[in-house]
Amino acid sequence: MSRYCLFFISFWLLGSFSYSQKKLASLSGKVVQNDGNPVPGVTLLLEGTSIGAVADIEGTYEIVGIAPGTYTIAISGIGYKKTFRRVDLPSSLQVKLNIVLEVQAKELDELVVYGKSEATEMREKAYAIQVVEAKEFKNISTDVNQILNKVSGVNIRQDGGLGSAFSLSLNGLTGNQVKTFIDGIPMDYFGSSLTLNNFPANIISGIEIYKGVVPIHLSSDALGGAINIITDKRPMSYIDASYSHGSFNTHRGAINGQLYNKKSGATFRLKSFYNYSDNDYKIDVNLLDVETGKLSDETTEVRRFHDSYESRMVWMEGGITHKRFADELMVGIMYSDNFNDLQQPPQALGTTAIPLGEVIQEEAKWITNLSYQKKGLIGGKMNVSSFLVYVNSQFNLKDTSSHRYDWMGNREENVHTTTGEVERKTLFQLDRSNLLGNINTEYEILPNHNVSANLSFNSMTLEGTDELHAQKNTQFSKPSTVNKSVAGLAYTTKLLSSKLHTTVFGKWYQFGLNTTETDYSGTEEIDFTSNASELGYGFASTYFVRPGFQLKASFESAYRFPETEELFGNGISILPNIFLEPEKSKNYNLGLRYNFKPTKNNNLQTDINLFLRDSEDFMRTETVGVRSTFENQASVLATGVDMNIQYMLKNNLRFSLNGTYQDLRNNGKWVKGREGSQPDPFYEDRIPNQPYLFGNLAASYNFSEVFSADDNFSISAIQNYVHEFFFNWPSLANSSTKAVIPTQFTSDLELVYTKNNGKYNLSFTAANILNERVFDNLNQQKPGRSFAIKARIFLTQNLN
Repeated sequence: MSRYCLFFISFWLLGSFSYSQKKLASLSGKVVQNDGNPVPGVTLLLEGTSIGAVADIEGTYEIVGIAPGTYTIAISGIGYKKTFRRVDLPSSLQVKLNIVLEVQAKELDELVVYGKSEATEMREKAYAIQVVEAKEFKNISTDVNQILNKVSGVNIRQDGGLGSAFSLSLNGLTGNQVKTFIDGIPMDYFGSSLTLNNFPANIISGIEIYKGVVPIHLSSDALGGAINIITDKRPMSYIDASYSHGSFNTHRGAINGQLYNKKSGATFRLKSFYNYSDNDYKIDVNLLDVETGKLSDETTEVRRFHDSYESRMVWMEGGITHKRFADELMVGIMYSDNFNDLQQPPQALGTTAIPLGEVIQEEAKWITNLSYQKKGLIGGKMNVSSFLVYVNSQFNLKDTSSHRYDWMGNREENVHTTTGEVERKTLFQLDRSNLLGNINTEYEILPNHNVSANLSFNSMTLEGTDELHAQKNTQFSKPSTVNKSVAGLAYTTKLLSSKLHTTVFGKWYQFGLNTTETDYSGTEEIDFTSNASELGYGFASTYFVRPGFQLKASFESAYRFPETEELFGNGISILPNIFLEPEKSKNYNLGLRYNFKPTKNNNLQTDINLFLRDSEDFMRTETVGVRSTFENQASVLATGVDMNIQYMLKNNLRFSLNGTYQDLRNNGKWVKGREGSQPDPFYEDRIPNQPYLFGNLAASYNFSEVFSADDNFSISAIQNYVHEFFFNWPSLANSSTKAVIPTQFTSDLELVYTKNNGKYNLSFTAANILNERVFDNLNQQKPGRSFAIKARIFLTQNLN
């Protein structure tokens, strides 16, 4: 591990030293109208470079790290005539340049918008990527999971209400095969207290969804796909506070803010949230007759009584941003925890006959982070970004009750005195620490020719105790270590007058495991070591046929090593399997993006993506009763298509349709993947518990100036559809086993009112308004109709 840290620090110091040898210039000033009023949001770009800035809410801007020379600045903004200014920037000089923009005449037939938003630039990259701008979601009571569930190719399968276990699938891959990040930092190691299903929309500014090839700067062993959450880092002082209350006694609050001093660059950030829910929604149950041991033929509606969930997070950062020596240099500390009552074992099929009444799990963690970013080093040609994160967490699981509960909440005393409610009694505590680091550099060797390099590492140590469960106590009594590192190298070029963009890359994966194996009784103890290294490679290419029409193609040979839950289980329902092999997958994507604007008031956007995933040693859960384990499936072939269509009229009326069809098949003829082994009885079956046809349709309308000149009201209706699918192997399914999760069709409604240009916001959300019976992962029933109301206030430094 020490060599990783030394390499990381040396590389960082080298970049800083290289910068210090260059006496760079800076440019700053203010953008105003003819009447002297400031113009916020204007884009300023040094032509022939990628260096620029966006004017803040007071119209001021600053561009730093500029190589000495003479430049032409292009200044553009919606509603203003594009302006060009020529400026000389001597070495080490801070040049002041104020700019006056002329308002574009209102009677023009069409308003031309110069420049592209950051989200548009991301969508036009060669990767198969979809970008979600979070602005429209900040005012409704939602989390990142619910936002992602509206994206083509993404399906979220959740076991129940707020905070329940979930599995995310993206274009044929699922769970840990798809990596999630916060500002490029892997979330895998943040634990259950900080996941996509409790991360509120207020904190984020956007989400990047990579379908297939993952760029090297998101350095991790993703098998094919990644989700990167981008938090709000605008150079301004603000406070963003919200609170929502909903059905099932659900409370969600968030307070986020930033203090920014433009002169010194001093920046302090706060991100926080609190979530709580009783999750006492009603479900239909076939009640158990304890005397006969039989289930009733008819279902009875009962209310869940032991399923409450609570989570919270506070993240504070301080440092310097938007200065000559650093675009960002921040140090932060985060605390997060959660508490979860378990109503039934997480891997149970359907609804269990005997509910849990006292089993709980909780987790707490401290996270410290250090980040550094700088663009424009070495004459404006080199960009550097890096982070170092340390995570220390403690997980506790308690199952010590001898009582038995029924679905009416009644308790029978001392029924199983030698076991707990799930299996053997347990007081499991698992302590885990992670050190994660990443450094990424990009360098322009020639115009339109860039190289980039990346190195990441993750070193994890876990150790646990269980005074009531000998097997767990033996397995975790000695520290187990898991080490991963990924090195990447990429070359990007733009050809044919910048119409053809291509990136080729290679990745070097390394993995090391040191742990202890034990028997069921915990009397044997065997040391186990595993080491592996693999080489991945690929390309991503896009061709702009004409403005608004873009073709994409990409390929990656990728690897993924097992995660801690897959190797060691979760202490209750997932059994360990330290012999898992790494997954391998060849991922192919072919897509097109089309933006058509027949008139100034109409806009049609279409994205279509074809994909193929050819995977070996595919990791999937095999469920037996209330417990499961991860196993390698010899070969899985996934093919499919996803599409997204949006139509907008006058920025008031919007329709969107997205849909996904994916066919995941067991492609291994032999159980162990080679001839001579036992034939696989499920050859060519669909992979169980994986939806294959799903999508949603949404329509929204915005009303401006409802009660005053600075307010807005919007109404949105969303239809969600998931076609029926098997939660067991189709070859085993028949009418008697009822192994089919039925077709899901639900309707949601969202109403949002904003006042004072977004300063005050109020929303109302109705989910599953027709109260359909909805089932999901492993045929577990989800909540029915629910309502939520949310109030949000957003204050910036120019507001009182």
